[in-house]
Amino acid sequence: SQSDSLLDLLNLVCVIVGLVFFSLALLTFALCQWSPGVNNVARINLCLSLLLAHLLFLLTQQFLSLIRPHQVLCAVISGVLHFLFLSGFVWMFIEAVLLFICVKNLSQISSKKREVLSSGFLCVIGYTVALVVVAVSVGLLPEGYGSEQCWIKMDKGFIWSFLGPVCVILAVSTFLISHD
Repeated sequence: SQSDSLLDLLNLVCVIVGLVFFSLALLTFALCQWSPGVNNVARINLCLSLLLAHLLFLLTQQFLSLIRPHQVLCAVISGVLHFLFLSGFVWMFIEAVLLFICVKNLSQISSKKREVLSSGFLCVIGYTVALVVVAVSVGLLPEGYGSEQCWIKMDKGFIWSFLGPVCVILAVSTFLISHD
C-alpha cells in the first residue's frame, strides 16, 4: 500500500541520516582529543557498533527479497545485528560507569585507572559481554534467529535475549547516573 511505501521511504531516510551522524561522531571522537586524560574508547566503540548495526540493517532491508529465501544467511544476519545492537548498549553502560567514576572522583579507581580502565580491557568487556549473550542465545534456541525481517523471532520469548540485557543495562545506568 501507499502508506507502507511511505513508511519504508521514511525508514530509509532516517537510517541514512543516522549513518551520516554516526560517521561524523566517530570521526570527531577518533580525531579530536580534548584532553590527554579523556578516554574516548567507549564513545568510539559505541559509534562504531551502532554505525555497523545500522549499515547492516539498511543493507538487509534493502536486499530483503534476496536474503530472505536463504534462511541460514538471514539467521546469521539477525545474530550479527543482535550482537552489534547489544554491544552498543554495553558501550553505553561502560560510558555511564566512566562518567560515574569521573563525577564521583573515585581516587582508588582513578589511581588504578591504567590497569582497570585501559582501552584494551574496556574493548574486551564491551564486545565479550554481547558475544556471550548471543552465544548463549544461539545455544539455548538456535531457531530464534531469522524472522521475516531477518531479526530475532518474537515467539517463545526469545526477544528477551535482547530486551533482558538492555533493560538491566538501562536500569543500572540510570541508577549510577541518578546517584551522582
